[in-house]
Amino acid sequence: MPKPTLKTLASKKPRETAGSAAFMAFDYQVNVSMALVLDLFRQGKEFVALFDHHDDLVVFVGEGEDSELSFYQVKSSTELTWTAKRLARRTPKGELPKSIVGKAYYNVAQFGPEIRRASILSNRPLNATLATSTKSNLHDGELSVADLCSNDQDALMKSLEADFPASFDKSHAALLTFERVPFDLESYRATVLGRIVTILEELHPDFVAVSSPFYTALLAAAGECTGNKTKSATVEELRKRVALDREAISRLIVRVQSRSKNLVEWWSSVNDELAADGKRALQIQRIKNKCMSYVNARRAGDRTASKLSAAISDAIAKTAVGDMDSVLEAAIALKTHGLAEPSSELYDLQSATIVELMESMT
Repeated sequence: MPKPTLKTLASKKPRETAGSAAFMAFDYQVNVSMALVLDLFRQGKEFVALFDHHDDLVVFVGEGEDSELSFYQVKSSTELTWTAKRLARRTPKGELPKSIVGKAYYNVAQFGPEIRRASILSNRPLNATLATSTKSNLHDGELSVADLCSNDQDALMKSLEADFPASFDKSHAALLTFERVPFDLESYRATVLGRIVTILEELHPDFVAVSSPFYTALLAAAGECTGNKTKSATVEELRKRVALDREAISRLIVRVQSRSKNLVEWWSSVNDELAADGKRALQIQRIKNKCMSYVNARRAGDRTASKLSAAISDAIAKTAVGDMDSVLEAAIALKTHGLAEPSSELYDLQSATIVELMESMT
């Protein structure tokens, strides 16, 4: 069988897989997939990643004859450990393959032994005995079926033979791997966000400020790529519908970096100006609280905040605020356009003006 390419992947219809009923399981799957993609990006590798298409995650790394194709099945579990018997356990109903290991081997059967790996990733380790040992131990790193003792291998082989009665090739079992990913089920989102902070800080220290928006944008992009089982007519169609690559990640970084900054990102400069103007810490905090209240009211569609936002934006358009060095001076200049204090106890004209000015200039 020839070495599979993106064209091969596009030409085959993905196996129908029942999604988890639990949102957390699916969310965990997407976050683990994103983390793996981010690791490739950080390593400077060229890649194409497909989400929930043929498997939970499919990754081409490299190009041409040097490319490697890997399939990843992500399994979250609240049980203490995995064992060979658990991976080989077969469901009584449904189509073949019926075991977890069988669903991983399905990719070997579909695309041939030239793939890099068909891997099972989980938050829990594998409790198994290595071929080079006599005792069972917990294993976190990537292990191949070929690394296991004969008893553990036999349990997996019997299940695979039942799942693939006419096409299982024992020599290809070395492509099947298991690896624990150190993502706690309660904090995996924070773990991925931490990786994003590290990546963006390495690109430029100022990029750290957009870590949260970038995470949100990446999660949305991965979601758009997820769950489409349609066979692709071309590689370009495949990339457009279900894939993210290095270039797409770079575009996301540029997009979130060039958007209007939020209050958390620009407040430090306003804080410094207020302090230089003689404001004390508690006064500055009160102004910040009012700014936050205005932002929340405007986001919620509050009529007073919406009308005030439109009025301030109109005043900004009529004032040369771009030539001013002080947000406080600019706020005073805008009042000459007839801006009135809002009928709100949570925010005032100054706080609303500061928000609109900073958003327009950042």
